[in-house]
Amino acid sequence: MDNLENTSEDKGLNFQCNLSDIEVVHSMTQLLLHALATASVDSTTGDMFKSPASVAIGMKSELSGYMIQRSETLVRESMDGGEDHSDKLTKASSRPTEFLSDLIDEFVTSKRGMLSHVSGLFSSESRLNKIKDFMQKLETDNSWAQDERKATAWAILENIDSKGIFHCPERFDMPDKLAEHTSQCKFRILNCTYDGCVASFCAIHIEKHDTVCPFKLLPCEQLCEQHVMRSEMDKHCGTVCPMKLTNCPFFRIGCETAFPQCNLDNHCSRFLQTHLMYVVKVITRQGDCVNDMDQRLQLLEKEYLFTFSTVNT
Repeated sequence: MDNLENTSEDKGLNFQCNLSDIEVVHSMTQLLLHALATASVDSTTGDMFKSPASVAIGMKSELSGYMIQRSETLVRESMDGGEDHSDKLTKASSRPTEFLSDLIDEFVTSKRGMLSHVSGLFSSESRLNKIKDFMQKLETDNSWAQDERKATAWAILENIDSKGIFHCPERFDMPDKLAEHTSQCKFRILNCTYDGCVASFCAIHIEKHDTVCPFKLLPCEQLCEQHVMRSEMDKHCGTVCPMKLTNCPFFRIGCETAFPQCNLDNHCSRFLQTHLMYVVKVITRQGDCVNDMDQRLQLLEKEYLFTFSTVNT
């Protein structure tokens, strides 16, 4: 990569576009912070004279240098013609976070103290809790600033991302050309234009965001005339949507028709006679029940009177 940079500078291309995929870079910066916390905790486990905080500063420089050096080595070995290294570079350039995770595992393993391997002295759960707590402390104390981690992540990306999938490799000989490019670069930052959404993303992810943005207005899924925010669609369709299916008010007495609730008045008007017939049938059945009950009451009264007269005689 140094040779490529020198070649660019020799040609007078001194103005480089520093834009990149912010999602990938953010993931890499978080991995780096977690790596620092892990290496600091593991390297001081069981050491009464050292703490994670006491080694973090030196560990940070060593970790950053190791990551950049290893990525440069991979590129150099790939350019030297090694097929195996070329395959590794191809994988690294397509999955930079996985590549970084592998490098981190190598680094952390090399820094792990002897006592940290003894499970009886340092349980897995205890270790993870210590790493989590120390990572929060590093972030709170700004021990490894976000901009510094971004610079390390950028350097790694610049080394391995030979196809410019995750960062912009463009260079220019004049600042105005760089400015013109930056306004059109596929890695330029865009803000979501939907009301209420505060998301920012690279231009290359605009379609991806558009498919998930909760604030985007969409045509109602039940084909009413309204446009509803994606996040409110289920609620709209299940409550106030005029096209929500509802049962006829006379459902319990015989009309089993379901229709959009906006058609309620039309349905009731259209099937007025049918509904009245259902009502008449219900009243008739109720009348029959009343007659049956009257007859049973009369029989009970007769039985009672007969029993009463028999007892008295």
